[in-house]
Amino acid sequence: MSWIQEQAALLKEFLAADFRRILRYCSIGMAAAILLGAAAAMMDPQLVTRTLGFFMDQIEANGVVDETGKLSVFALLMNNWRAMLFSAAYGFIPFLFLPVISILSNGALLGMLGAMYVAEGALPMFLAGILPHGIFELPALALSASCGVCLCLNMCRLVTSSPKRTPLVELVGDLLRVLLLIVLPLTVAAAFMECYVTPVIMGFFG
Repeated sequence: MSWIQEQAALLKEFLAADFRRILRYCSIGMAAAILLGAAAAMMDPQLVTRTLGFFMDQIEANGVVDETGKLSVFALLMNNWRAMLFSAAYGFIPFLFLPVISILSNGALLGMLGAMYVAEGALPMFLAGILPHGIFELPALALSASCGVCLCLNMCRLVTSSPKRTPLVELVGDLLRVLLLIVLPLTVAAAFMECYVTPVIMGFFG
């Protein structure tokens, strides 16, 4: 068995264990946050304006938009990859489950944005602007947050000397396989889609 096949086998085994349950819960949490974000936006339209204004300021500050006003694929990739890594790394802090904040805040933002487009009768435009890269980015977000939750749960077990704990080095190795073999390719695909494909598709609805 080659090294690549071995890593793929280990990854498959890890995904079939407890991680799958954590991923399911994180995905449900994201879906719930999307619905809550949409409901909040419908009740307070100004909330969308304030939130999106803050979000756009963050994008500008991170250099994701170049001098011509277009998205920079490299800057976008680095920004998203850094966010995915931080989402997972927050899991080193026990008991707080900080990665959950990442997935809930992104879900709520997506729900707010969707509610705004629906209110303006522009649902097709919203779907055109989200789906092409979202089919890659949303799973990557859920996976990276799940890595963080899995890590945080194990840190709690380590601190409390739970018999269910996993050696930290072993778990970090498993999580790195998820990040490098699944999340990273998804993040790369999402960045290219968002920069080069999404604007073209949105152009048909503009």
